[in-house]
Amino acid sequence: MFSSIKLKMILGVYLFLVLSIPVGAYLVSQNQNPNVAAKKDVDRTITNLEPLTSTSSATQLKQAAEKQNTSSEQPSSTSSPTTAVAFGPTLNIKLILEGRPANNQAGKVFVGIADVQSTAPIKYLLSFTIDLPTTGEFDGLSLAGLTPEQTYNAIVKGPAQIATSSAFLMSPSVTQLNQGQSIILLTGDLNEDNVVNSADFAIAKAAFGANPSSSNWNENVDFNLDGVVNSLDIGLILKNFTKTGDSGVWVSPAPQGSATQSGGPVPSGTGYWLWVPNI
Repeated sequence: MFSSIKLKMILGVYLFLVLSIPVGAYLVSQNQNPNVAAKKDVDRTITNLEPLTSTSSATQLKQAAEKQNTSSEQPSSTSSPTTAVAFGPTLNIKLILEGRPANNQAGKVFVGIADVQSTAPIKYLLSFTIDLPTTGEFDGLSLAGLTPEQTYNAIVKGPAQIATSSAFLMSPSVTQLNQGQSIILLTGDLNEDNVVNSADFAIAKAAFGANPSSSNWNENVDFNLDGVVNSLDIGLILKNFTKTGDSGVWVSPAPQGSATQSGGPVPSGTGYWLWVPNI
């Protein structure tokens, strides 16, 4: 009897202990959860109130945007070059070098801008040496520094042509020389003194019959670019013989193999000479 009661008591205590462990653990966890939640709320509040630093997302986005803008404004070393834009009002020019094929007008051309009332010796307000393309059309020659709505004179001279002048009323933007029509430059000035005379004829005569493989070949005399100096080239000199360019006689280097008007020898040395026509 006694042992039976004692056994029941032991079993009761054992059951109590077994049941009290999970209950106690639950109570402990419930007691700790409010503290953890409160701590998280405090941490969240502190995080929300934390000011932006240099490493914050907003700052990083701003810095990335600024870097992108800077990169787009500064071309890289591999960027293709941009086309240069002429400064100020410009002049468009169309030329025909007499005797040349229509599809090959290329050459070094002098362009001088002077006052319309200027007389020889002309004082140029602007002067250029342009690379005339094969089309004979050169656009965008800058007239910066000149006064719009005033009349000026353009003096144009080709590599073997005498000078031709053309007056123009300057536009504030783009001016078409000779109203956009081609200016024909007369050919035959081989020594570039702006006169076609016996000196030029002598240069052409020395190269007569020559081609690129000849020892006496002179490509400057091949006016029509057909690869041979013949009567077609000499004919242009004879056609324009004694003609002087619009700007008067020029001073030019004495060319090799040329002759003076009187038929005398060319002065020796590397200086300059001046041919003056008889009046």
